[in-house]
Amino acid sequence: MKLKVLIDNNHSKSNSDLLSEHGLSIYFEDESSKYLFDVGASGRWLVNACKMGLNVQDIDSLILSHGHADHTGGLSSFLLQNNKANVFASEKIQKYIYSSNRHDTVVDLSPHKSVLNEYRSRFVYLAEDYQLSQSIKLVFCRKESYTLPEGDKFLFVDEGEGEKPYLADDEISLAITINKSLVIMSSCSHRGILNIIESCIHSTGISNIAAFIGGLHLVDIEDGKQDDVRMIAEAIKNHYPDMVLYTGHCTGKKAYRELKRVLGDSVHKMYSGMTLIMG
Repeated sequence: MKLKVLIDNNHSKSNSDLLSEHGLSIYFEDESSKYLFDVGASGRWLVNACKMGLNVQDIDSLILSHGHADHTGGLSSFLLQNNKANVFASEKIQKYIYSSNRHDTVVDLSPHKSVLNEYRSRFVYLAEDYQLSQSIKLVFCRKESYTLPEGDKFLFVDEGEGEKPYLADDEISLAITINKSLVIMSSCSHRGILNIIESCIHSTGISNIAAFIGGLHLVDIEDGKQDDVRMIAEAIKNHYPDMVLYTGHCTGKKAYRELKRVLGDSVHKMYSGMTLIMG
């Protein structure tokens, strides 16, 4: 499997021409198909894709991890460029109005409903885990062994009956089987990385985790909140000793440093333009 991070919060280490933003978009391909996981906050992912030599028209499937705008904001730019791919997403993104009050200011985080309506024939809405291909499964996190990230308490949804806490029940992770091991992609991990790993193991029956790729939503320790990053790192070290972690976007600088301190060379920072070949 070949993977390219098209957009991330972190700048490219080697190509200053590539853009960054508070968002995430990951392109990956296997022997038979090409996929896109999220579309960032704007059309910047597309600018980078072109600079990296990708033909967006060739993408076979787009998977939206959840409904937040920093992962769906570039949706129209994708649908205008690609006229064949189905868009896989939770059924809840068409129902929820998403918001945040993280800095005491209410911010609308919803996807553009006009885009969802205009291109509704392209969408495949899911309520349960879904086998996208022989090796790729879309997984909803059902496990709650560990507490959710502290920052989730600033997030809300409204289905027309009043605002309620966001429980990330729309969040989809990818469990990709490579050589009898799992590579897991999860853009924000609002349900918590450890819960997500457990859910992917339960859904696939595969317990060996080769890699985890994505943001961890631990950024709120920047503001002195109490996410126990050391506990998370120690749990990974004890339960998934062979796992390599590639993380960025909403993980946060302090959390990254602590993960790196505990897990050492098994932790790597994601950035726009990062390329991996796995398997």
